[in-house]
Amino acid sequence: MKMKSENYSLITSTRTFIVLILGIIIVLWSFQSLDFTVERVVEGFPPLMDFVSKLYPPDISVAPTLLESAVETIQMVIAGTLLGTVLALPMAAMASSNIAPRPMVAFVRTILIVVRTIPSLVWALVFVITVGLGAFSGVLALTFYTLGYLGKLYYETIESIDMATVEGVVAVGANRVQVFNHAILPQVLPHLVNNFFFMIEYNIRHAAIFGFVGAGGLGFYLFLYIQSFEFDKVATALLVLLALVIGFDRLSLEVRKRMVQ
Repeated sequence: MKMKSENYSLITSTRTFIVLILGIIIVLWSFQSLDFTVERVVEGFPPLMDFVSKLYPPDISVAPTLLESAVETIQMVIAGTLLGTVLALPMAAMASSNIAPRPMVAFVRTILIVVRTIPSLVWALVFVITVGLGAFSGVLALTFYTLGYLGKLYYETIESIDMATVEGVVAVGANRVQVFNHAILPQVLPHLVNNFFFMIEYNIRHAAIFGFVGAGGLGFYLFLYIQSFEFDKVATALLVLLALVIGFDRLSLEVRKRMVQ
């Protein structure tokens, strides 16, 4: 018995050592493929400090314009995230292997993978071409981007539920909609809300660059100031964006606290 225990420990240690060596090799390979050198990092400090010096002091004269565009960004993010969530929830149910038929699971997951593969900026460009410049194209881009990611997060959450509760509701004759509303949704609701607020915070940063392709919001002015090398105005735009992210982070924290209570 002692011999078996020693052999098992030796095998485990050998596997751990092999995994560690492979990890080190992969990390070194990654840095080599990026042409990473310490000299390049050191040489990059003077240009970096020069850029940072141009950001100060921020030009607060553009603050009213940026605050107005920030309101538009908030509207885009809330509308796009809500629409994406509304689409993601039923698709997540159809993509959950513990409550949906296997062919449907494979089909819906493939759709979510395709949607998730396309970067948010590409979605914005697609909808700018489709519906024209402005915030509406940004809302549609955020809707599909949210659908791809929340769809995955939601079906993974649904797959982790206690199936005994579901089986109990099915046993009393509930249909699929009733099963979802009374046995599945109560178990996953805190996670759904948490992921929703995480996605809002995540989408704020994405919406901030949609202006680069004409999809409205704060990113339009950020791109404009970068193009014209007005870095003091860029600093103000970044501060407004930082305020938005911090504000939504605090809001989501308070909502999660109340849900726990």
